[in-house]
Amino acid sequence: MTGNTGSSRRSAPVTQPAPGRTRFSGELSTVVRAFSDHVLFADPLGTVLASNASGPDEFPKNPVGQPFWNVLNLKTEDLNQTLARYPVNRVHRVSSPSGKGAWILRIIPLPTFFSPNGFVVLATNIKSLQKLRDSYKERIGENIQALENSIQLFGAMFDGVQDAMLLLCEDHLVYAANPMASELLDPEKLGLYGREAKTLFSSQDWKKVEKRFSTLKDGARWTSRRTCLTTGKIERPVEATLWRIDLEGFALFHLALRDLTARTLLEKGLRRKKAEVEGMNLALRNVVRSTEKEKREVRREVLREIREDFLPALDRMASEASPELRNTLKTMIQERLQEMTAGSSKGMSPLLIRLTPREIEICKLIRLGSATKDIAELLNASFDTIQTHRKNIRRKLGLKGRRISLFSFLHQQELLE
Repeated sequence: MTGNTGSSRRSAPVTQPAPGRTRFSGELSTVVRAFSDHVLFADPLGTVLASNASGPDEFPKNPVGQPFWNVLNLKTEDLNQTLARYPVNRVHRVSSPSGKGAWILRIIPLPTFFSPNGFVVLATNIKSLQKLRDSYKERIGENIQALENSIQLFGAMFDGVQDAMLLLCEDHLVYAANPMASELLDPEKLGLYGREAKTLFSSQDWKKVEKRFSTLKDGARWTSRRTCLTTGKIERPVEATLWRIDLEGFALFHLALRDLTARTLLEKGLRRKKAEVEGMNLALRNVVRSTEKEKREVRREVLREIREDFLPALDRMASEASPELRNTLKTMIQERLQEMTAGSSKGMSPLLIRLTPREIEICKLIRLGSATKDIAELLNASFDTIQTHRKNIRRKLGLKGRRISLFSFLHQQELLE
């Protein structure tokens, strides 16, 4: 390669490269000297052919003839290992040769038209950048600390709440999600970041939610009960609240989801219980109506027996002069009364003869398992009135002071069968 190549385009004469040296030392030295970086020119084997004379003090003053990885203290054995660890045309952060501070390393292969081709190795001291960073940090330290505190506080609130929280971008993609959101919407741990918001809702609910994205103003919010979908397409009832937050040049949407699964199950249980109670009340009303009808029939039968049998017998007993005959009539009346009580109300127990019709009615409801409050409601009586009836029933049936419930006694004695 001769030195007159391209001489017509240069005002200065071209210096012939010395044996074992490239034209870097002549043509590029003025440019290289202006660099504040440490610049090494190496041959294809990595041996330093030239360097700028203004390199840092911690580098050797005359690195020519040494492998550049030794000059830079890269702790590699040869060129292949060096290029494998520090690929060309990339920026690498390395320790300075003295081990004090950090440097930026770039290895640039020379084009083939240079003779011989090799590498340009740039080592940039970032100490000045670190000083500049420290200076700025010190200058605006309070603002940075306030910002960090705000971010930390927001993170604590965002992650610590018991509701699912998501931040959505204007393109309706999930930008951030707290742990409760992952627990509610991503039990399979597939990830929520970057997920489209429309996949969070059923298709019908998404149409209504999407409309709010375009109509909400800055600071406004919207709340509604909706159905969310997990990553496994499982439906979750939620109360969704959407806020719009306008920032510098863009907007974010804060979506809060309160899980209503337990509440929905409770509401279903309450509705089912209400239906059961209404059915029981209907059955009790039917029992009361049936009891009233039976009571009227019994009353008519008793009145008929009194008019047809007892009153004539009593009149005759009153007009009879013979004591023996009066005793006979008395015995007949007693036997007839026993027959009436034994045969009435489908075998009503003689114990119930002591009870009033109202007390018998209450006994029937107790035997059906009705509570005092329910009996009071069905009979249009006060709670205290029914309690008084219960005490009187226990006294008349001989249960006062005994540790047995009225319900159990009525079943054990097979009363009201």
